[in-house]
Amino acid sequence: MLIDILSGLYIHIPFCNKRCNYCDFYLITNLNVVEKYILNLKKEISLSSGLYQEESFNTIFFGGGTPSILSHIQIEDIVNHVNKNFKINSNCEISIEANPEDFFEKDISEYSNIGINRISFGVQSFLDSELKFLTRQHTSIEAENVIKNAVEYFDNINLDIIYSLPSQTIKDIDISLTKAIELNVQHISAYTLTYEERTPLYKTLQKNLIKKNSESSEGDFYNFVSEKLISNGYKHYEVSNFAKDGYQCRHNLKYWEYENYIGFGPSSHSMVNGVRWNNYRDIVKYSSMLSENKLPIEEKYELNIAQKKIEFIMLALRSTGINFEKYNSIFKEDFKTEFGNSVNELIKNKFSNISQDNFSLSEKGFAVADEIVAKYF
Repeated sequence: MLIDILSGLYIHIPFCNKRCNYCDFYLITNLNVVEKYILNLKKEISLSSGLYQEESFNTIFFGGGTPSILSHIQIEDIVNHVNKNFKINSNCEISIEANPEDFFEKDISEYSNIGINRISFGVQSFLDSELKFLTRQHTSIEAENVIKNAVEYFDNINLDIIYSLPSQTIKDIDISLTKAIELNVQHISAYTLTYEERTPLYKTLQKNLIKKNSESSEGDFYNFVSEKLISNGYKHYEVSNFAKDGYQCRHNLKYWEYENYIGFGPSSHSMVNGVRWNNYRDIVKYSSMLSENKLPIEEKYELNIAQKKIEFIMLALRSTGINFEKYNSIFKEDFKTEFGNSVNELIKNKFSNISQDNFSLSEKGFAVADEIVAKYF
């Protein structure tokens, strides 16, 4: 039996003009199959709709890849198809990830006109030397101009910033953050650079052509980023995410607060009432299964209680914290009783905060969230 609100829809658009050297997301650069892909995507949505007819959704998130490669007409076609197949709340947050270069010639207002109400730009840096290192396809001034234009049509804008690049200094990070703040966007996601095994960047690291920053340096960078954004009016509501009041990403909160979500497209993931499944990370296999009227699910599984518990705690502590009532509702146990020693020690060492109904990490705790989960839970 499904719970009252199965509230998030994720739609993967697996196309990019070029793969950046640090990116490990599933994508292809053959744009000739975009139209065929949209037909398959709509078919997957249609095949899934009968399973969730009684549910309503209040977020739709277009991720990628680069969803902004699609025209506003193509995005509108997908949104209309979703609306025909699912109950979408009237106040639905509809987000789209975008690269600045996609709007050098396209009119960004057309995306606002079709109902997109949140846009997330993969800026990554406002220093041209860093953009070149990350193999991005825009310059800092180009990104700035696109964002200034976007502000005219969107009142909910996120900028992605990547920091802890090799040889980067706090002064360099400050330049990018200052510019992001000056642009008066509502949300900033700040991620440390990661070296994923399947990427060109990882190979460069393995050849000793670049040097990864020490944990100590990364800690200093993290603390600087947090202090800078908090002091400028952004609430630190997830380890890597900062938002002005009322502008937390409602869709991403589904993941961190253990809510239900369904993903469409190759490599997408879903979770409904603790049951998880993922689609094939292969557009050919994805299309082949849909041609046989089968959902393109590669694996479906349910975690045991112990696994669910640690996953719930890990996600919650990376974000808004553990709601005691919710924990008790899911696991039929009292969190403070079960983990009393850990809670007390973390509070004593100022890694966490506690209220009548919630246990969350402090800024000090956020900086070592993964280590805390591993050691105390």
